[in-house]
Amino acid sequence: MSESQKTPNETFHNGTRASKTLAILGCGSLGTALLCGILTSIEESKKSNLARPDLDQSHVPSNFIACVRSAPSAARLECALSAFDTEVAIYHGDQRAPLHEADVIVLACQPGDIRSCLATTIIRSQLQDKVLVSLLAGVTIPDIESVLQSVGGKSYYPATIARAMPNTASFVRESITVVEAPEATSARHLLAIDWLFESIGKVKHISPSNFDTCTALGASTPAFFAVILDALIDGAVTLGLTRKDATFMAAQSMKGCAALVLAGEHPASVKENITTPGGSTIRGVLALEQGNVRAVVAGALIKCKEAAEGLGTQARN
Repeated sequence: MSESQKTPNETFHNGTRASKTLAILGCGSLGTALLCGILTSIEESKKSNLARPDLDQSHVPSNFIACVRSAPSAARLECALSAFDTEVAIYHGDQRAPLHEADVIVLACQPGDIRSCLATTIIRSQLQDKVLVSLLAGVTIPDIESVLQSVGGKSYYPATIARAMPNTASFVRESITVVEAPEATSARHLLAIDWLFESIGKVKHISPSNFDTCTALGASTPAFFAVILDALIDGAVTLGLTRKDATFMAAQSMKGCAALVLAGEHPASVKENITTPGGSTIRGVLALEQGNVRAVVAGALIKCKEAAEGLGTQARN
């Protein structure tokens, strides 16, 4: 980029563009949750760091691009982002998003849409030397490399391809995100990837062999917890509580249990500390055991992992 091409909003350090751009390709439910969490983190950080110009912000994006399939999806996304001061450029359909401006591109489409998403010359030509982070369940890094080679060869190739799987709690910055990054990933690129997901919660780096299991455990279980929570609320309403009170109390109780475990207490210890001899809690626990709840929940997780693998198989065909 020449000196005359620099825009007023861009800053340069040693001749390199300092402002960073994040693009989300296929910004559906998960992409929107991720983007909202990141924007919340950035805007809160700006307020708290006003007096700290010494902090290194070189890896933090200041420009945002979001791509969706249709005009209604663009309208939905615009509505979801209306609460933020940060501007996001939204593109839909055949509109040509300037992905060449992005430093990091997050691939967040449906796994089965990976080929159509990456197949166009316009898109794949803009991936060269970028950091590409896939949120596609079941789709491995070799799968992505295979798709890129089949549609464009080595001429259009990202500098780094990584996998990540956050969950919907990204909205409130309480996600657990699993990340798989190749060993050859540079420290600079790894910092950019980690920052994205640390801004929306906790990050755990894992091996490729465990990724589908962690996808089920980290990304799918909020739905499991919601089913259990909803059942508790229904039970409390049946016993006379208002749904509002039941929802607050059950959710807070679940949050408190999670906090105890995260503080180091074993789940079995939490249960044992509550179930006093002849008490009411042990009777409820036995009712759960009679319903085979452990096997049902564990089995649901296994089914979820198998389904994630199946999504990858579909994407390969």
